[in-house]
Amino acid sequence: MEQHRIEPGTKVDLSKLDPNDTSGFKGDKADAQAEIAKLVHKLEGLQEILYAEHKHKILIVLQAMDTAGKDGTVRHVFSA
Repeated sequence: MEQHRIEPGTKVDLSKLDPNDTSGFKGDKADAQAEIAKLVHKLEGLQEILYAEHKHKILIVLQAMDTAGKDGTVRHVFSA
């Protein structure tokens, strides 16, 4: 995940990022769903810490063509 961290004040060039990047994940859809379930639990805890501190913010960029499922991804991952 360190490769996706953007330092404050740094400019981002999305054309240099691979839209097909899976960050090394090699599993299938069922494996991905199991991994998401684990990560959602971790995300809940981190979100509580972030909210409690009132110091930092997170920006998540989803890049895809129209009807590629960005809204569904947001609902699925962040609904927990």
